[in-house]
Parts: sequence; structure tokens; C-alpha cells
Amino acid sequence: MILARMSSPTKSVLADDVEIVRRVLAHIDAGTTDEGEGWREPVENYLNPIRFAEEFGLLRAMPSALVPAAAIPNPGDHVERTAFGVPLFAVRGRDRRARVFRNACRHRGFALVEGAGCAHALVCRYHGWTYRLDGSLSHVPHADAFPDLDTSTRGLVEVVSREVDGLIVIGSLDAGHPDVPADEAMVALSDGTAWRDKLLAAPRLVYTQSTVRAMNWKVLVEQFLEGYHIRSTHSETFFPLQYDDLNVVESFGPNSRITFPYRNIERLRERSEATWTTDARVTYVYHLFPNVMLATFPDLVLMVVIDPMDIDRTRVTIYTMAKPEAAQRLDPATNPANTLLARGGVEDNDMSEGVQRGLHTGANPFVEFGRHESAIGHFHQTLDGWLARSAARRA
Repeated sequence: MILARMSSPTKSVLADDVEIVRRVLAHIDAGTTDEGEGWREPVENYLNPIRFAEEFGLLRAMPSALVPAAAIPNPGDHVERTAFGVPLFAVRGRDRRARVFRNACRHRGFALVEGAGCAHALVCRYHGWTYRLDGSLSHVPHADAFPDLDTSTRGLVEVVSREVDGLIVIGSLDAGHPDVPADEAMVALSDGTAWRDKLLAAPRLVYTQSTVRAMNWKVLVEQFLEGYHIRSTHSETFFPLQYDDLNVVESFGPNSRITFPYRNIERLRERSEATWTTDARVTYVYHLFPNVMLATFPDLVLMVVIDPMDIDRTRVTIYTMAKPEAAQRLDPATNPANTLLARGGVEDNDMSEGVQRGLHTGANPFVEFGRHESAIGHFHQTLDGWLARSAARRA
């Protein structure tokens, strides 16, 4: 089932550029940052296999962003990704609608799509069963060998999906899961007003990278959600360009947006507010609950997908999109983020790997998050709330 492409004209629930600049300049003058509630997350919640299984089941039952729409811009374009242990692929049909299917031929279950590509039809490499771009079965070699086969009922198995302002969003992967009201959860990802202008400004997918990291998925989420570490972790990369421990933090439903201002934002003091823009003056990080980050940069937007595999292994897939003027000058064989951004990413991952090791020492009963790390608390509080609701429904 495919639900219509969503593109709401409603006003964003987040602050506009002028308000963000006002808040940032006020923090610079006062030496402050946005504050919220502190949070203490039990270490046991990162290490307990029962807790992980509960989280994994919840994530499979919840809607999430699968891939950027930029990955399949034209009819026939297709791309695969394993989401929460389920192999899937997205494909753009001749009618230009994006559809998502379970990545298995209906004959013997062979993976129909491998990597990314473009085709007029989807052909299984094993025995040649062929499917149209809408998933219907169009050809079976030696069909007389299957006298009871009803081709009209053996199309690819579709997953509920929506195209939401530059994202392909999927519904529950556990159909009929009794513990999660999937329609309610989908609402938080069904209106792209919050991220539309940023993501749609970078419509060209120019690079994709997928890596398995030796850490819990929540540790990876946490590394994106605070600027308290900028000076100490990124002393030679981000800190010369950005402020340490200065962020604007906003939430919209279970999701968050964290603003990381650049030092050049102070140049706006001399200009009329009517001309203020945050373009090339901040990085926005949108956390789309539960496991996706959108990060904006002057020429690029990154979609970072965090897929838990087990307690301390997580696959991280990064889709790099470019603005049209930047895409023309990029080498398609080279990661365009493979400079300052890559170095900063290595630094963040080094810190997260250290946290993962520290979780196993037994030194701490909980992980401490201060008032300047409130977006992390929002993430954990939201996750705990959904888990509690699931448990209550089972009781």
C-alpha cells in the first residue's frame, strides 16, 4: 500500500531564520546556551539483551525514514537497505510514485535488488522471474511448470510508505503489531514542514557510505544531539568555525532540531533583520525519531541512518545530497564530505567508541546528561515512553 506524497503548506513549528539568529546572538552576548532538564540513563539500558530486544521490536513496529527521495529521482531507479533486520528496497514507478517492497523474489526468496540501479523491470538473477516497477509479477520462465500459480497474487510484498518532502518514510514492518499505534506514530513523520526547505534545496544524491560501528545504537544517536563537546573533541576541526556549548534546541513531537551556529553569524549584527538568513551560518541537525539524522551544511545535506544490529553493533548509512550548483563541481567517485566533515566524524566516532567501552567497565550505574544536553534527554524520554506504552498494552 502506498499513501500519497505528503507536502504540507502549513507553517513550520520551528523558529524561522530571524528568530534563530536572535537567539544565537543573545547567547553569544550572555555566554549562555539553551537549557532543559538533565537526564540520567541507566547503563543497564545499553547492555541488557532483554532491553535491546524490546527496543528492536518497538523500532520494527514504528514508522521511520528509509532513504532520501533523491536516491530514486527517476522512473526505474531503485535502492535497497536493510531496516531493523528486514531487507527492503524502494523503487520509483513509471507513474513517478515511490514504492517500498520487501526485498525477496516470490519464487525462492532471492534478493531482487542489490545496491542501487535503474531498470525498466525488476528481474531476479536466480531464475528470471520478472516484476513490473509497481511490484506486479509480469513473467515467469517456463510458466507451465507452475500450474497452480496465480500471478495476480504473487507480486512483490509491499510495505506501507509515504514520500514526505524529500524522504521515503515507511510504516510498521510488523504488520498488526499490537503494541504500537502505528498511525499515531506516523503523524510525526508525515509533515515535512520542519525540514522541507533544507532537504529539498539539495536534491542530488552524490555519495552513499555504509559502515558497521562497534557500539550501541543509542550511543550513536547521542553524539549528534549536543554541542557541549565541540571544544574538547573538535579542537582543530569544528571549534575554529563554531562555538563550544552554544546551541538552540527545539522539539517537534518526538523529533528534535539542534542548531550549531558558525562564528560568521556575528556578521549579521551589522545588517538589517530583513536580510538575515542562517544559510552557511549554522548547521541544523534534525533528529527524526527514532533513528535518522538530517544534517545541513553550506553545500550539502547528510541523511544519517542508524540501524541497530545487536547490543553493541550498529550499521550507519550516510546519504550525501548536494545543492545543484555544488553537485556540478563534485567528483562522483569521491566522497564530497571527505574533508573537514569526515575528520569531525572520525573524532565523534572515536568518542562514541570510548563511551561504549566505558559502559562495560562497571564504573557508572548511569550515564549523566546535563541541562545543556537536553535533546538527548528528550530522545531517551520519548523512547522510554513508547516502551512503557507497549508494555502496558501487553499487560
